[in-house]
Amino acid sequence: MKKIWYILKEIVYLVKKHKLAYLLPIFIVLAILAALVYYIGPAIITSFMYAGI
Repeated sequence: MKKIWYILKEIVYLVKKHKLAYLLPIFIVLAILAALVYYIGPAIITSFMYAGI
């Protein structure tokens, strides 16, 4: 869990430093997906990808 918070803090720092506020929603979605893959496991995610959903 510490790694996820660290990554989120770094993303916020990057956005503030380079004024990339339009990228923040994309980073948030990617962080949520990464957390889901980490906690749920990659097997469920790959089954959705192979099913074409």
